[in-house]
Amino acid sequence: MAEIHASPEIIRNTLKSVVQIVALKKGFLGGMSSAWTGSGTIVDSRGIILTNCHVANPRAMGMPSPPANALAIAITDRSDEPPALTYLAEIVAQSPELDLAVLKIVSDMQGRKVSRLALPFVELGDSSKIELADELAIFGYPGIGGETVTFTSGSVSGFTRHKQLNARAWIKTDATIAGGNSGGTAIDNHGHLIGIPTQAAAGDGVTPVDARPVVDTNRDGRVDQRDTPMAIGGFINGLRPVNLAKPLLKQAGVKVTGAGSRSSIPTAPVEKTQQTVQPAQPRQANTGAHIDNLVFSSRVRNDGRPVNASEILPSGVKSIYASFEFSGLRKGTEWGQVWAHNGNKVMDQTGKWEAGGSGRQVLTLSNARGIPDGTYHLVITVKGQVAAEGEVTVGRKVQDGDTEVGGRIVDATRGRGINNALVIALKPNVRVMDFVKVQNKSMAFTSARTARDGSFTFPTQLPKGAAYSLVVVARGYKDVIVEGGLRIGANAPEKAQINPIGMQKE
Repeated sequence: MAEIHASPEIIRNTLKSVVQIVALKKGFLGGMSSAWTGSGTIVDSRGIILTNCHVANPRAMGMPSPPANALAIAITDRSDEPPALTYLAEIVAQSPELDLAVLKIVSDMQGRKVSRLALPFVELGDSSKIELADELAIFGYPGIGGETVTFTSGSVSGFTRHKQLNARAWIKTDATIAGGNSGGTAIDNHGHLIGIPTQAAAGDGVTPVDARPVVDTNRDGRVDQRDTPMAIGGFINGLRPVNLAKPLLKQAGVKVTGAGSRSSIPTAPVEKTQQTVQPAQPRQANTGAHIDNLVFSSRVRNDGRPVNASEILPSGVKSIYASFEFSGLRKGTEWGQVWAHNGNKVMDQTGKWEAGGSGRQVLTLSNARGIPDGTYHLVITVKGQVAAEGEVTVGRKVQDGDTEVGGRIVDATRGRGINNALVIALKPNVRVMDFVKVQNKSMAFTSARTARDGSFTFPTQLPKGAAYSLVVVARGYKDVIVEGGLRIGANAPEKAQINPIGMQKE
């Protein structure tokens, strides 16, 4: 792993410029939940964000995906805390051919327009000037492990050009970047944005993402080939040069200079339904009150912003938080909340509204011994009428076994499989550095040796709903470690293949 020489100040500023993009969809009962996530970089203090097109608008890429009712932006406040949903954004420019898109923050989570933002941002670099062995620092929010912003470093290991672009099409890197960092941030030692990690091999003839059925989209209680394929994580070895994005950024009103700013790149119009993505509106009571953006999470910030909003929360959580925005309410208005667990009422409270006319509110269902697994239904009433309702599941939706995980270990330069490499999946919550220090076998959950073609399958299936760190060791190669590198979601398929993991010669 290359040693990055960017100053601590540059690293701190970059961290605060990295965002998580969360596509929110309206549930059957009105609650909002996460449909997919990705990463992005704030490149203008006014809230202009550069990301991948398949993160912002997978349908423009020809990828099957559920419709999103809103694109939410989760801001990095601290490097050791998950990002909190803070803003809503819209797509202002996109290029499906290059898998690039530009978003603009337009409102807070309540839908109120924002202006005069002064957000931290990363300055644009010139990706035509970097050369082999130049150091890179890469940031993002991995979709297959870790809920906080991640950092990895590496070197430029090569380039791929494309005749139609008349420019560098890809920057190859020896850094191991977990999937989900798509759309994230790659900077040079001066803190300038050089590339965008993109879920694709750095070359031609490959699909930009690994898509397979991982979510019960048809709601039949199982995940199988009848469900809609979704983009899932793997490992990224390619960066889209930032110069390819400059014409898109110029369209979005960003002042750009240097190579690429006048380039002609493939773009696609942004349809109105895609460009302005508004939050879904749940069924409203005819009372003048409005309750919007009802989302569930296992954590909230002090100001009520939800952290890692989801329709499925892990087993063992002690609280379910229901966050929502409200307006049109008067102090003293009669309101109520009803919670049900698997159809049985567990809470029924009514009272007088005390939170003011508009703002954000958080309701909590707690159990010191842990919230029992199952489906929880929340109904919020105003003056005896339903104002909003939603559902969240704690634990697995369907107990259909654990996941058999396999993949390939390859030479990062030649792409050939590496024989007899050792692949170790550590137990959940075991840190790689702790394992490296003590080399205790009891810290490993399972391990496998690769075959001659570099393929492997873990002999022990991995329980769903957990993240596992990976360690890969092979004679003649540098060790590969990925903290929290494999997350098996609650709705993961019974068998899953991670994308090839590349190893560098010593």
